[in-house]
Amino acid sequence: MNKNLLFVSVFIIIAAFAVNKATALNPTYNLSAKNFQFLDSAGDGIDAMTFDIVIEHTNLAASGPFEFALGQYYFNVSSAVGVTADYAYFIVPGSTQFTNTNAVPRSPTFVSPDATSPLGASLRVNSNTVLGAGSGPIVSSSFPGTRVCTMKFKKKVGSFPDTTFVMVWRKALPNPFSKIFAYIGTTNTDISNSVPGVSQATVELNSLPVLKNPLNNSISNPTIVDFSWNKVSNAVRYQIQIATDSLFNNIFYTDQYVYDTTITLGSFNYATKYYWKIYSYDVNNISYNSAVWNFKIQEIPALKLKITALVEGMYYPLFNQLSRRDSVKAELRQVVSPYNIIATSNNVLDSLSYSSYFSFPFASPGTYYIVYKHFNSLDTWSKSGGESFNYTDTSTYNFTSSASQAFGNNLKLKGSKYCVISGDVDRDGYIDASDASPIDNDSYISRTGRFLPTDLNGDNFVDADDMNIQDNNRNRGVIQP
Repeated sequence: MNKNLLFVSVFIIIAAFAVNKATALNPTYNLSAKNFQFLDSAGDGIDAMTFDIVIEHTNLAASGPFEFALGQYYFNVSSAVGVTADYAYFIVPGSTQFTNTNAVPRSPTFVSPDATSPLGASLRVNSNTVLGAGSGPIVSSSFPGTRVCTMKFKKKVGSFPDTTFVMVWRKALPNPFSKIFAYIGTTNTDISNSVPGVSQATVELNSLPVLKNPLNNSISNPTIVDFSWNKVSNAVRYQIQIATDSLFNNIFYTDQYVYDTTITLGSFNYATKYYWKIYSYDVNNISYNSAVWNFKIQEIPALKLKITALVEGMYYPLFNQLSRRDSVKAELRQVVSPYNIIATSNNVLDSLSYSSYFSFPFASPGTYYIVYKHFNSLDTWSKSGGESFNYTDTSTYNFTSSASQAFGNNLKLKGSKYCVISGDVDRDGYIDASDASPIDNDSYISRTGRFLPTDLNGDNFVDADDMNIQDNNRNRGVIQP
């Protein structure tokens, strides 16, 4: 079902059936269906409805106590809600206020299609068992009366269709229709609707709150959110509930005294999913709840960057790959002196794709120099002028395609690709004798191990190959703006 489902209205005709003309002192009553609640049991839209069937004795002074005997309750329903097989319809256990629970009706059914119903379908709540005179419960004369039971009408799979839900009392031929019986003395007597002109009918009109914003299943919402829903005609106030779970066990925020159809709330957590719903309350403090929607707050705002780069010492052109994966760092720096560091990020250089992905949380969009760092290579700056970044896109930068991709052409061609220059062992920004000495010392003792600063070619062994790389790059340094 469309999660923006709108039950435009629920029409309930509440009929009052009167006394038999021949027995003026028979009980009279109002029979009503009220307290409609629409439920979202699965967290994905309205899929159930409950309501009360209530009977009120209206002429106690004239008739004396109303001893209930039998009752059957039938409704015409719009067939637009679907066919019989789509629904389960049952009496909520323990919901009656009758002192004798045998007075509760039995075997409720939903019949759709139903050719006898002017609306195309019907709900049939069939009569209780025979009670016997003296065993019938006494119907209350205090408003609103005695609750016969609470009914539940539920879609078996999915949500109610996006249509107006119309339901009216069925209180006249054709059969079957609603009937009420009372014990008059010891006689089980039909007191249903037998005096023309005395029966009255009223209409109860209720609307569900319908959520508008934030949209269901929306993502990338800001941490300050504008909530809105439709205006409910009979609502005197609203309640908003927000939780971090669909069952609303973990309430993030609630306010039961909202008098407008909008509210702005903040302090939501980044990258977190929330669930929300609205209750509307009428003058009798009866609530009607909306569907449950969810929304997700945006990830921590970050600039994203993909860098393609090769480390000279570890690159083997014959195999077109690096000797291993390695840790690298990227900096974003201002494009004006003194070129302050705005953000840094660490990642891994892939040996096959030469790519690394970096994220810079909370860094503002703008134009920055990219500085690429490897633990035994010269820092390499991006070309003059800097690169543009925004929150929407992942920026890409390729140091391997041309010497001009580095500021001052500070790259070294190896095979057909340009590489960052290896040999800055002591990380002072310059390749000189201070780097040659530790390599020479480690080579002398044949030092082995992983990720040694003096192991320039990444083969886990310090030897003449590493000394050769450093020697060829001697007197090279970082070139920056």
